[in-house]
Amino acid sequence: MANGMEALYVGSSGLRSAQNAINTSANNLANVNTAGYVRQQVLFADKNYNTFGYAAVSTQKVGLGVGIGDIVHARDVFLDKTYRSEAGRQSYYSSYYNAIDEVQSLYQELEGTAFKDVLMGSGSERDSNSSLWSAFEMLAEDPSDMTNQSLVIQRSNLLLTRANAIYSSLSTYQSQINIQISNDIDRVNELGKQIYDLNLQIQSIEGGGVETAYDLRDARDSALDELGALVNMSYTEDSTGIVTVKLEGQYFVDEAHMYQVGKQVDRATGYVNAYWPYLSNEANEQYTNLFDFSVPISSENNTDIGEIKALVQARGEGVKNFAYLEGADPQTYANTVGMSVMEESEAQLDVLIHGIATQINEVLAPNTRASFEVRTENTDGTYSITQYKNVKVLDADNCRLGSDLKIPPRELFTRNGVPERYTEVTDTTGKTWYIYNEEDTFDCKTVTLAGKDYQIWDETKGNGYVVRTDYNAADDTPLRSEEGPYEQWDTKDNQKYIKQFISGKSYYVLNPDYVLDTSTQYTLTSLGVNDDLENQADLFPHLTKDTHEIDYGMGAQISDLWTTKTLKIYPGSAATFSFSEYYTEMIGGIASAGSTYESTANTLDSSVSAIDNKRQQVTGVSTDEELASMIKYQNAYNAASRYIQTVSDMIELLVSGL
Repeated sequence: MANGMEALYVGSSGLRSAQNAINTSANNLANVNTAGYVRQQVLFADKNYNTFGYAAVSTQKVGLGVGIGDIVHARDVFLDKTYRSEAGRQSYYSSYYNAIDEVQSLYQELEGTAFKDVLMGSGSERDSNSSLWSAFEMLAEDPSDMTNQSLVIQRSNLLLTRANAIYSSLSTYQSQINIQISNDIDRVNELGKQIYDLNLQIQSIEGGGVETAYDLRDARDSALDELGALVNMSYTEDSTGIVTVKLEGQYFVDEAHMYQVGKQVDRATGYVNAYWPYLSNEANEQYTNLFDFSVPISSENNTDIGEIKALVQARGEGVKNFAYLEGADPQTYANTVGMSVMEESEAQLDVLIHGIATQINEVLAPNTRASFEVRTENTDGTYSITQYKNVKVLDADNCRLGSDLKIPPRELFTRNGVPERYTEVTDTTGKTWYIYNEEDTFDCKTVTLAGKDYQIWDETKGNGYVVRTDYNAADDTPLRSEEGPYEQWDTKDNQKYIKQFISGKSYYVLNPDYVLDTSTQYTLTSLGVNDDLENQADLFPHLTKDTHEIDYGMGAQISDLWTTKTLKIYPGSAATFSFSEYYTEMIGGIASAGSTYESTANTLDSSVSAIDNKRQQVTGVSTDEELASMIKYQNAYNAASRYIQTVSDMIELLVSGL
């Protein structure tokens, strides 16, 4: 009788095991379209054995049937780590390519013909109906013709309008990238909080060693997948089920904390930069940035991972102009502006417009260098003599004049922050000089003094020296003297250069707090066409200075600027380009970079898809397979049911026969 009852236990265990297996398959089928769900597989195992006797050669036992040994949560940890790493790398190249693609689209066509048309005409020939170049060709035929002069002024306005539209669009897109960066940082923090909370829940459920928190693990794995695409991530899981996460090599989530990524907002630009608050001294404005761009971007260095890093790199640190490219240190440029497609595109476009504006103005009102003294009477009864040494002044012998014969002549392109091209002074001999109001740029060089690098004023780039000496008017006694670089735009509270004694010698060192006055530069943000010329076209300089005859060579000289190689596409490069070549080279460089990033992103996308397909083979739910399993378990359930019925009938027969 006892053995008969044990037989019922065997049937009952088979019935329960089959029912649980059916439930597991049904759960898999119900979640076939659930994102991040990992299929569960049933493993059967023998239940306990009871000993009922001993024989000479063996112990006599009877089993109690079958049970659920385990429900396997099918994952491949190696595929998971590979997928997250490659997904992050693909996101990096894809995000950076999107920025390049936006730059290309801002020129309206991939060939750049819409902007190229106003610059130098469409196709290989100059188009007389559109370009500034062709306008100067027509001016060269008759510089005194007001129709030709008006056409030059009109085309100059059109060039600045088109260029400004692109430049402002680049700046606007930087702001859009900045918003995306801010949102992505918020999402990273949300995922970190989610992972931390799931860690605690999983640990509390699995701590007893009985249950496994499958759904919570699926949610955590999905969070890790998304996090891996946003930023370079590494993680480990300990024996208690806690996952420790690092971002860019620094702890983000551990067993006790979730270290939030902070957002430092630049007060000047409004740009957001990610940093670690727990590693920073915020009171002293010393921040530990999330990303270290001092390490070259490459797969070998494992530094080309994460959407946020690509966006920060593409956006850059601000809106740049020609001053960040012309004369810049090649290595410094490569580590700053050269890393950002947006900043480099802005700087290169501005170099082109700056070159056109300054070189045309230089033909109309050329400069030379001179040295002279100017005497000034002071209000306190003393007088001062200012010595200008090697400063830029109007080359009055070679300039052109407008119809009013005014000296200095009017420039075609003006700066909004500088009402006049020159400042008029009279020297101690009574001669009039016109000092050029030079642009405020980085007119310095890097030198190493006493083992430290300094930015020193470079007299070859600057506008000469100035020495001011105060004298007692009564007896001409020198009272005091000051010497330094002549900087038109220095202010009392913000000197561009500070006099310092280094190793016993005096140097003029760039003030680190000095902010360039962009309104004094021939840059797109401050450029305009001369209002006087727009109001009266014949004021355009077209007459010789001495004889006041029509200067037929002036228009041709300006037209030749389009084929004269003067511009550099990168600092330190030996290659120079004409205006037309520069634009073609600039667009070609953008297109080449776009092609490289696009092909890399597409290749990685295929790789990520292949890895994910392999993951799905392990973790994904197959409806055909699950339906087949359900049929198998249903048959097993039916077989166990019939087994119980048979044993029950047998026991009933035995009992009734007693």
